[in-house]
Amino acid sequence: MIVKFRQIFHFSLVGALAVSLVACQGSNLGNSLENAIAPASSPSSDVGSEQKALEPTTSPTPEPKPSPVKTAGNSDAITEPPSQDITNKPDRGSVPLTAASAMRMSQIALSGLITPKNEQNSLKSIFYIGFGNPSPKSGEFSDLETLPSSLRDWIKDLNKLGTITPKVDREFRPNTLISRREYARWLIQTNNRLYKNQPSRQIRFAQPSDLASFPDIPSSHPDFTIIQGLANAGLIGGTGDRFRPNDPLLREELVQWKIPLDLRQPLPNATLENVSQAWGFKDSDRISENALSAIFADAQLRDISNIRRSFGFTTLLQPQKPVTRAEAAASLWYFGTATDGISVAKSLESER
Repeated sequence: MIVKFRQIFHFSLVGALAVSLVACQGSNLGNSLENAIAPASSPSSDVGSEQKALEPTTSPTPEPKPSPVKTAGNSDAITEPPSQDITNKPDRGSVPLTAASAMRMSQIALSGLITPKNEQNSLKSIFYIGFGNPSPKSGEFSDLETLPSSLRDWIKDLNKLGTITPKVDREFRPNTLISRREYARWLIQTNNRLYKNQPSRQIRFAQPSDLASFPDIPSSHPDFTIIQGLANAGLIGGTGDRFRPNDPLLREELVQWKIPLDLRQPLPNATLENVSQAWGFKDSDRISENALSAIFADAQLRDISNIRRSFGFTTLLQPQKPVTRAEAAASLWYFGTATDGISVAKSLESER
């Protein structure tokens, strides 16, 4: 469709220019265009013209006067030939401009304007105006437009930090569920990146010779050094149980893994009543017993708590609900408490 429209537009311009040239025939502008577009004369003709210019000039032979013309209807009536305007008479050396030659001259003049091989001069590049969202810059995720502004900014910061990865090509897939192994990778990498100048707060990766804590994460597993490193630090499940690396991460598990890296101290003992009073969740009775201490401790962080940052204000925790990639990233944007903490934005700013 674009190619056909380009051809119609091209021939319209050629036709318009041809009509203009025909209209200008005989005028100074027409002669100038003819001389400019016409091919240059050969050197031999130029020499001949110079020799003729050096020869003595002779008086011009007077032109024969046209004889009167008789009309068919009246033999005696004589009509004078139409008078010629000497001022508009073309030079004797010029060639009369025909429609075909005007068309050819137009094509020569417009040959460089629009060509199929030159996309920069195509109609699309000349007239196209994009009204959609601007394309993301190189390295940015391409599918964050539908997220709330706070989540979008946090994910962009983590992407700049280099500790989270796209799901497919440049798509982050923020609403896709995150697996336990992927969150484990993000958690240890973000923590160690933020505290790169504080080795005492970094989590050490496991060695291949370490004893495996989970039967489904042997030393040959690609994420063994990460998952076993978190297990060695006491941040995730004990010995003998399966880790289930490809299962979705649950909300209560996210808090259990993350809150120890915020407080950097033993978690307080908590009961169901403590959690209900601290959070006011309507479904507190659905929280697993081994997650009560972590969720109660997270309430001490108030507005910067992992629950508030990841899930927003809510009266329902839904502790066994799977976590999305966007929610998981939000929990990693800040580590620590209000008086002793660091955000990804602050870390990026300090590196500039």
